[in-house]
Amino acid sequence: MSDPNAKPPWLDGPKVRREGRYAIGPLLGHGGMGEVFEAWDTVLDRAVALKILRHLEPAAMIRFMHEAQLHARVDCPNICRIYDVDAANGAPRIAMQLVKGPTLEDASPELRLEEIITIMVTVAEALHAAHKLKLIHRDIKPSNILLQWGEDGGWEPYICDFGLAMTLDGPSVTQPLAMTGTPAYMAPEQVRGDRSLICPATDVYGLGSTLYFTLTGRPPCVSTVTAEVLRVKRERRFPSPRSLEPEIPPDLETILLKCLQPNPADRYASTLELADELRRFQSGTPIQARPHTLPRRLWAGCRRNWPLLAVAAAGLLLSLGLAAWGRNAQSRQARQAELGQYCTLEAVAVEQNLASERILPLHDLRPAQAQARARLEALRARIAAMGPEAEGPLHYAQGRVLYALRDVGAARAELEQAWEAGFRTPEAAFLLARSLAGTFEAECLEAAYAGTAPPAPATQAFARAEDLFRQARGLTGESQEFVDAALAFAQRDYPRAAGLAQACLGADGWHLEAATLASLSLSALASERAAQGDAAQAQDLYGQARAAAQGGLARAQSHEALRHAELVADEGLAALALERGDLALDALDALQRRALQALQLAPSDPQAQSSWLRAQNLRLMRLADLGRDPARELEEGLRFFWTRTREPRSVDLRVDHMVLYLRQAEADAARGRDPWPALTEALKDAGHAVGRHRDFLGDLLNLKARLEAEGGRDPRATAEAVLQRFETPAETRGVYYLCETAAEAWMTLADSEAGHGQDGTASLRRAQGLLQRALQGKPASATAHALLGQTQAMEAEWQPRNRTWLLARAQEQLKWAVRLNPADGHIVRLKARLAKARA
Repeated sequence: MSDPNAKPPWLDGPKVRREGRYAIGPLLGHGGMGEVFEAWDTVLDRAVALKILRHLEPAAMIRFMHEAQLHARVDCPNICRIYDVDAANGAPRIAMQLVKGPTLEDASPELRLEEIITIMVTVAEALHAAHKLKLIHRDIKPSNILLQWGEDGGWEPYICDFGLAMTLDGPSVTQPLAMTGTPAYMAPEQVRGDRSLICPATDVYGLGSTLYFTLTGRPPCVSTVTAEVLRVKRERRFPSPRSLEPEIPPDLETILLKCLQPNPADRYASTLELADELRRFQSGTPIQARPHTLPRRLWAGCRRNWPLLAVAAAGLLLSLGLAAWGRNAQSRQARQAELGQYCTLEAVAVEQNLASERILPLHDLRPAQAQARARLEALRARIAAMGPEAEGPLHYAQGRVLYALRDVGAARAELEQAWEAGFRTPEAAFLLARSLAGTFEAECLEAAYAGTAPPAPATQAFARAEDLFRQARGLTGESQEFVDAALAFAQRDYPRAAGLAQACLGADGWHLEAATLASLSLSALASERAAQGDAAQAQDLYGQARAAAQGGLARAQSHEALRHAELVADEGLAALALERGDLALDALDALQRRALQALQLAPSDPQAQSSWLRAQNLRLMRLADLGRDPARELEEGLRFFWTRTREPRSVDLRVDHMVLYLRQAEADAARGRDPWPALTEALKDAGHAVGRHRDFLGDLLNLKARLEAEGGRDPRATAEAVLQRFETPAETRGVYYLCETAAEAWMTLADSEAGHGQDGTASLRRAQGLLQRALQGKPASATAHALLGQTQAMEAEWQPRNRTWLLARAQEQLKWAVRLNPADGHIVRLKARLAKARA
């Protein structure tokens, strides 16, 4: 064997790149987080393998340092040694022992059986050294075992890549419910994300998978197995090794199958036990493992207790009779469990691919989404003919992927079918509960838009969702806080949801779903505070919501839900600035750029489309306040709506349609053009704008009533429609802008009454009462002050005796309105009313 520390020939080349103390040589390979080069340590004069991190996302940084720290804890001759950790030009790197040779994956076709067993014994003993330090590798596979020709003329194996290692007495750096490892070699507990079951037996499974590959040339992965192969003897997840390679000795197959048992308790308890068992096989000594069959157990017992043979035989007959009664049910359960593991593996693999796409820089997610749906179809085709036992697992896998694709309605349908087919795990309960809650929220939004109560089936479905959330409390791989946070959000208990989600983030900064939930909960809470008139607290909460979303986006720039959460918070902050009269157009430019980024991820996503249109509406309102012609911006908004959105449109997009044409009607009226065509279009399918900074339906109907009055039409029917929708105490209590909306309708009625020779004072008193209620909720409302001033100017016209006093009060309200928001559109109407009253 050549000296591993002899200077390599490339070192004296003219174009050798140097980074700090290291001269960089040829590329050895690509890792999950960076590249590995052969390098020369110019300080200590030795060859090293230099792993350099090239992707500087926070997650990669954390895992990179985690790998170095855990790897360095193990001092074993057959585990690659860590020499140094440092950084150059901002790129962290690990200097490791250089192993000059192939991986076990590359070398396995040329290895003799004796060599394979010797290598596996050494690897198992090396892993035992790591296990004694409570360190589980979790990614044992042929490509993570390097081979180097030893001085004794045989292969010497070295375990490398501790990037997914986990300490049994420390925190995990991976995401909850995330698949950790390489799918083809993963133990079932890794597939399920069950951290509580991770133990040395997890690496035993990895060794068994690796041995399976070296003996058969393929991993024991169900994703490559056809329906026919799945029907092999004993219904295994994979073909028996001897069915692929008949020359494999039966005892070695027995050892291998014991390593690959689904239950960790049925495998070898440690890798050292496995090493001893392999030595017994190697030396010809009887192995301890035996196929776990009923006849073998009975025969062994009878040999030990021959006088009881007759009793054993009678017991056997009785047990066989009882077994015949329950065999079919047990077989179905076992088969469903195996198929469930298979389908879950497929679903988690798709989820992981989507998660990987979301942490990449901003890009179009549609190809990845299409690939995910294609894998769903392939999964359905592979196991569709496997009988009724496959129905539940298949529907669960499809529902899980559809939920990851944010297709909540379709996910709910699949998960319902899985539940009905008997697939009732805590994971299925949690996803079904979230899907039910999501569809209930959509149905509530639809009902609120129409001004009706949610339908009874939706309410019943939500009650079921609450029960399922409670059933999911035994969920593995997920924190109890997140389950409770999801339930609290569904119940609209936003303070509790935000607190629990933030606690999840405190424990795991990479819990992106918790970041999304925290942000949306804080924004919902901010919206409630804003509606109650507490603008200062609303601003603070929107700021916290924005920070939570941006913290997640720093880790996953292409995460659609986090982009949406950030935009919700940004829109709330912009709406507060609009009400104060200090919304900068530059801030709106930035908001629309972020909306375009969300559209870049998913151009056909209704949420992203509505975010852009909402930002455009804020721009139109601000331009109107500034007295500028919004014609170009209106054209942009309408062109976007009609060219980018498609039927059936979401409730949010239908609101956007209404608001765009409301703005068009207002602009037409302000410039002396006919507003009725735009107003008529706005009224088509008009409804309540739920979840916005105000309910624009009231503004639309009040504009219609004013235009009717100005055109000599009777506005009373329209004004009464406003009052019917907005004046009820349940609607206006605590929501200042709804009080303002109803007050405007009473003012229109008062004007109409006066115009018909009737006394409009009673209607004005109703308006003034509502405005006083609005000012109690939000004393800083410029609109409420301006409207109150208009009512006093109207009274001054009708009561000449009190004219001076009423005009003085109206003038005082004008001063307050101008002081609070000089751009408020109602100030112009107040000034016109004052001029009329003074004339």
